[in-house]
Amino acid sequence: MPPILRTMRARTERNMRGTDPSVIERPYDGCGKCLLGVRRLSRVKLATSSPERQRENVLTAAASVGAHIIGWADDWEVSGATDPMTRPKLGPWLRDERGPYDGLVAAVVDRLGRNVVDCLNTGYKMRDEEKMLVTYGHDGAWDLDDPADENRFTMEAWGAQMELRAIQRRNRDATIKTRAAGRPKGKPSYGFQYVRKVMGGKIDHVELHPHASEVICEVARRILADPDNVTTSSEAARLNRAGELSPADHLAVMYGKSAGGRPWSPQSLRNILLSEATLGYLMHRNRPVLGRDGNPVRLCEGLWDRATHEALKKAVLDRKVPWTRHSNREYLLTYVALCGQCHTRLYTQTSKDAPPRYTCTARNKGWRHAQPRSTAR
Repeated sequence: MPPILRTMRARTERNMRGTDPSVIERPYDGCGKCLLGVRRLSRVKLATSSPERQRENVLTAAASVGAHIIGWADDWEVSGATDPMTRPKLGPWLRDERGPYDGLVAAVVDRLGRNVVDCLNTGYKMRDEEKMLVTYGHDGAWDLDDPADENRFTMEAWGAQMELRAIQRRNRDATIKTRAAGRPKGKPSYGFQYVRKVMGGKIDHVELHPHASEVICEVARRILADPDNVTTSSEAARLNRAGELSPADHLAVMYGKSAGGRPWSPQSLRNILLSEATLGYLMHRNRPVLGRDGNPVRLCEGLWDRATHEALKKAVLDRKVPWTRHSNREYLLTYVALCGQCHTRLYTQTSKDAPPRYTCTARNKGWRHAQPRSTAR
């Protein structure tokens, strides 16, 4: 480590030594040094210690400038290529939707963004709004009006971008080679699961998921039995009322993560039913991957056969879509009016025998929080 970095680290550690954590973390008080702690990680695993290390570095950096932390913008499972303005936790602060703050403090520049544009946009936003920007390893707050500081900040952002491009190139090359070899890579389709002989190792083979495959096969049976009355919308609502995990939540739970409570949507169910992935094929851009013999590469047995797949396509695609009103303007209460019971967004509804009105569609969609609850104890 260069001597200057050793000196800076020793200085920040001296500043942190003996400091009460409650002094560094406290609510906004208008002192001018109320900073928001920024942390980000693309993949959160049980073995990783990055969140704790980032926290220590952020607290050390805040203490080195005499500031304190008013809150944390922790974006876990968020790619570094995501624009900071659209990140789930950091974005609302940058859009001034979460209250006042005096600046940002991060463990390193690449936690702000993984490319030069995002980092500079965030840095210049802090400069233009006269807010502080602090990162661990930099002596004091960044001053982007100073050419030396601006150049160093740009170089660190450039280094983060080069690292991101190298990661993307390696992943892209690995995906192409894996697909050419006829092996899966990425997320399994709903109803299927990957089997590995060694935890965290390569995928050995693909097989049907015992529960999810039954769920989607039951949906297909119900639609084929009564295509006039059973639709993807009614089935999505039925699955929501039954408490079945949506594809996104099912995948999260299958890999040891917590479910996010996301509901089934008619469009996602429709996409699953119409996809040829249900036949057990290896897919790329919604099309089966062809082998050297010109036939689709099959990973395992399908959820159903080709005849059932064609019957599902006919039942789903031949159904007439109900007429919907299209407007080139937004109504006054769009994204503002909420249901008084379930607090979800209201939608306008028009019919021949009644004037336009706002209605709640959450109960029809089967969302569990919108279902009537008994008051009996």
